[in-house]
Amino acid sequence: MKKLWILLAAGALLIACNSQTKSNEESATETPAVAAEWVEVVLEVDGMTCGGCENAVKEGVETLAGIESVESSHEEGWTRVKYDATLTSQEDIQDKITETGYVVHGEKTDADL
Repeated sequence: MKKLWILLAAGALLIACNSQTKSNEESATETPAVAAEWVEVVLEVDGMTCGGCENAVKEGVETLAGIESVESSHEEGWTRVKYDATLTSQEDIQDKITETGYVVHGEKTDADL
């Protein structure tokens, strides 16, 4: 009788494990991976006066999804961000910089740098 219970328990465990594996495989094949769309933007940012300001902007922007890198210059008034456009947008980045307490005047061109 004890052997019967052990066999039944082992069978139930095997069925449960097999069902979970199939479920994981199905969900992995159902959700196609979206390729990252990397974009780099340089924004004109006013109000940064020191390295602490640069760090505040960097830390704020890095809280957004899809941020690869953030670099700022308080001396030259710009912030460069590399991000995945499938996860965030330039508008989200500008809003985050504004929330941090600085003014974004738009995008800078290479000629402005």
